[in-house]
Amino acid sequence: MNNSSIALAEAFEDWLGDPAVARNSLSFSGALELDERDELPSAGIDQVRAFGFNRYFVPERLGGDLRAAEDILMLTRVIARRDMNVAVSESTQVWMMLAWVGGNAEQQEKYAATVLRGGVVPCLAYSEPGHGADLAANRFTAAPDGGQYVLTGEKWPINRGRTSTHVVLLGTTGDENTPAKRLQSMFLVDRSDIVSGEVTGVPRVPTYGLRGCDISGIAFDGARVDASARLGEEGEGLELALRGLLITRTFCTGLSLGTGDTMLRSVAGFLSDRVLYDGPADEIPYVTESLAGAYLNLLVAECESLVAMRGLHLYTEQFSIWANLAKVQVARLVDFNSKVLARTLGARYFMRAAEHVGTFQKMLRDGAVVSVFDGSEPVCLDSLALQLPALAKAHGHTPDEDWRRLYDLRAELPAFEPDRVSVFGRGRDATFASLPALIDRLAALTPSAGCDADRLAGLRGRAEEMRHELDALLARVQEVRRESAGQPAQPSASAKSTPTGLIRVAEELSSLHAKIAALGVWLFNRDHLDPFFADGEWLAAALARRQVHHYETGDLDPSASQALFTRMSSQRAANTFFSIRPTRLAEPGASEAGPDHTSNAA
Repeated sequence: MNNSSIALAEAFEDWLGDPAVARNSLSFSGALELDERDELPSAGIDQVRAFGFNRYFVPERLGGDLRAAEDILMLTRVIARRDMNVAVSESTQVWMMLAWVGGNAEQQEKYAATVLRGGVVPCLAYSEPGHGADLAANRFTAAPDGGQYVLTGEKWPINRGRTSTHVVLLGTTGDENTPAKRLQSMFLVDRSDIVSGEVTGVPRVPTYGLRGCDISGIAFDGARVDASARLGEEGEGLELALRGLLITRTFCTGLSLGTGDTMLRSVAGFLSDRVLYDGPADEIPYVTESLAGAYLNLLVAECESLVAMRGLHLYTEQFSIWANLAKVQVARLVDFNSKVLARTLGARYFMRAAEHVGTFQKMLRDGAVVSVFDGSEPVCLDSLALQLPALAKAHGHTPDEDWRRLYDLRAELPAFEPDRVSVFGRGRDATFASLPALIDRLAALTPSAGCDADRLAGLRGRAEEMRHELDALLARVQEVRRESAGQPAQPSASAKSTPTGLIRVAEELSSLHAKIAALGVWLFNRDHLDPFFADGEWLAAALARRQVHHYETGDLDPSASQALFTRMSSQRAANTFFSIRPTRLAEPGASEAGPDHTSNAA
């Protein structure tokens, strides 16, 4: 396994201390208090920065510590389990990666040095009040003028719009004769380098969750910047924007894993201490199975996330499909948990008490944003739907590969190169392509004490069902297209005409993708992880679900329910992440590192 990413997460846990300790900067109680006041968690942000979080967004070749995509996943997970306001506020560091995607050598050296000095607060200024996710409709102008650009317009809603030091934005540089896809260019603007004109913050927006974040906007009025602020060529902005979003959508999974961990940990802890009907509430069969189902969702979400992080290294050009699949499905796995856990918690879900139940409510509100930003779920599904014909065409034409590096968590990876991300992956997806090889590997397994012949037979049957499902879904793509072509055009003023049948196929594929990822992780790691993982009872339960994120009361076999519940309870007692791998949390009662400490990142 990638021990370096686990060690990094554990060092960060120690640095931040136990979130149950109120005096720590990223404590649960402190986060709730700041949330009630809609206040930016400045002390928590400072503690994260002191660790050197910013360094993990700068490649090693430029002097930073970005070695593995999984490092960012794990660091984000550590912050998000404490306070999403801090995680979302500081994860804007990822937008400086657009310099590594589209900048020239001089720009990359300049911005790397700036980030590594610390104090950079970037924001992503794509959205405009009248256009939302329709970036091609933007009207913000960046008029070329004698080696400079004059920026005029408003971007909203933006995370860190008012408090940013650097702004990544799209501006129209073309004219009426320029093709629509080449109208906009991308700029990385240091607000301290504005030559003339005005840049002002747009007031904050009250939000359902992330109440401590600076969700606001930014307005430019004749603001002049040097031409060196432009990333890439004129007219390349929309393509660069989409390439960057493919990276950030993948990293969003760390936010979901962090909030999902705390929601389950809070509810499980509360119910284990609560006595009802002469016994612990978590021993009521309905409660036990609900917690077990939620735990299983987190295991599947982690498998999908880990495989995606490895894919960023190995199959970088394929992420036009993969990023959307991972973001949609991991968010769904955690969002469905939030509904089940709220129902299981009962009346306490509605009470804003200063205890872990209040933390659950906050995580539920804050975590819901993952399915909304960096491309909402409908936007991601639409992007998937548009690429389904290419995916169907490429299906079955993948040459034989050794999939070990993708799934074996111990296998070494090449450097992560963000500039290799492509806006169109030509229908390729390594996870789907690996399924025949995974089925062959599964067929070669021999029964063991933990995974007997019956379970192996069951897993082989489920894997074959997945193969048939994938074939059927991709065949359905052509059917939907023919049906849509044969239908009379419906009157509509919208240019967005993606058939809903393709959206449904995209949803089904997202679920199937996560199942295949879980199967691959199990097959290539069962010889070195613990008996619970190796036995595969959890995997059998996951593959048995129609939609992998969705579960109902009575779905789990009682033995599987008890095994999952017992494993969850043991990880909670051992103070480790809910995970397929042992990853230690901060010691109970531990204080955060003080100013006299030096982090591993220094």
